[in-house]
Amino acid sequence: MLTARDGVLAAVSGGADSVCLALVLKELKCDFAIAHLNHALRARESNDDEEFTRHFADKLGVRFFARVGLPFNRESNIEAAGREARKKFFQEIAAEHGFTKIALAHTQNDRIETFLLNLLRGSGSEGLVSMAPVSGNVVRPLIETRRPEIEAYLKGRNQEWRTDSTNFDPAFARNRLRHVVIPELAAKFNPKLMETLARTVEILDAEDNWMADLTDGWLAKYLTKHNQDCVIPIDALESAPPGFVRRVLRAALRHSGSDLRDVSFDQIEAVRGLVNPGKSGKSVEIPGGLQVAREFGSLVVRRRVAPADNYEYELKIPGSVHIPELGKVFTAKIIDMEANDEGGERVFVDAESIGPYVRIRNWNPGDYYRPVGLPGGKLKKLFQRARIPRGHRTGWPVIVAESAIVWVASFPVSREFAPRGHSEKKVVFEALRS
Repeated sequence: MLTARDGVLAAVSGGADSVCLALVLKELKCDFAIAHLNHALRARESNDDEEFTRHFADKLGVRFFARVGLPFNRESNIEAAGREARKKFFQEIAAEHGFTKIALAHTQNDRIETFLLNLLRGSGSEGLVSMAPVSGNVVRPLIETRRPEIEAYLKGRNQEWRTDSTNFDPAFARNRLRHVVIPELAAKFNPKLMETLARTVEILDAEDNWMADLTDGWLAKYLTKHNQDCVIPIDALESAPPGFVRRVLRAALRHSGSDLRDVSFDQIEAVRGLVNPGKSGKSVEIPGGLQVAREFGSLVVRRRVAPADNYEYELKIPGSVHIPELGKVFTAKIIDMEANDEGGERVFVDAESIGPYVRIRNWNPGDYYRPVGLPGGKLKKLFQRARIPRGHRTGWPVIVAESAIVWVASFPVSREFAPRGHSEKKVVFEALRS
């Protein structure tokens, strides 16, 4: 959890748990500092907490960092907003001053309360065992310590602490759970409820870690990256148990940058439904700007992009034109030599069959195309046969002479414009990365 080389930033509110955390770090001779975020929610009481914590840091002889946060809108979720503000503050201070670890004062009581809150809201095992002892650069040294033990420790050292009056406000779900629900359950069902639930969380935590390792191993084998997209083969998921598929999908979303906070069970089920036959071309929108799409035999997780705007540019022959929507430059050159090394981004056209310029535009539904060596038909059908994902088709470049399609990038030239034996000159069109 901590090594002698770590610089530790301790999050201290002034309450018993965080004061205990700082004292323990001092006893362990850790290199640490104290950070305090004043949410300014309780007027003078909040300022007194900051002053208490500042003096406490001076007494311990450690650096002190503080910031005053703006009061929250009472219509917002104050608890969630407070957590986010603290997380951002601590990470910023740690990055700016070179701290390798951030120590939070969550206790066993906090973990059990979170377990019950998430259980009541509806959660899988990942949510039920949140508040891991170590998560990235965040550590929780007191996570196996109960609150009564902490208060006894402080009293034995004549150490004062601050009590947040909002800790007794029944408007907050955690307070109702702490002061009403848990005591009632303990009195009526199990006097050793906290010990029992602590053991339950420990069991679930070990099983969750085991399942997480299995999931990571599966992803290492099957998940691939194409540019920024995460791609999962459908056939590798088809026979997997539903619970494992859900874990794979959540992990893939996390790989793509989601924190999963607002991703619901129903959304995961909708994504899982894309594995079923007949779902190619379908997609599911995920909070946080992500999209999961079924593209032929794969599930693709990507950042959601706005639909491509229509574009149209004139390309003179000879000449070149930059198309910013594609990040490409299209060129046209007239040649009078034999050349037939056509590729996906290069094609040759009979110079006598074409005028002084062409237009380059995006694909339109209804476009009809007769490429050399392939059956003619709607361009949409050619895209499907070439297994070009639906999301890539909208901005696909089409070169047009008057109303006739000359060339569609990545396909052969149109039959009407292909060079013939008597052609003396050719036009070579090429698409280059800008």
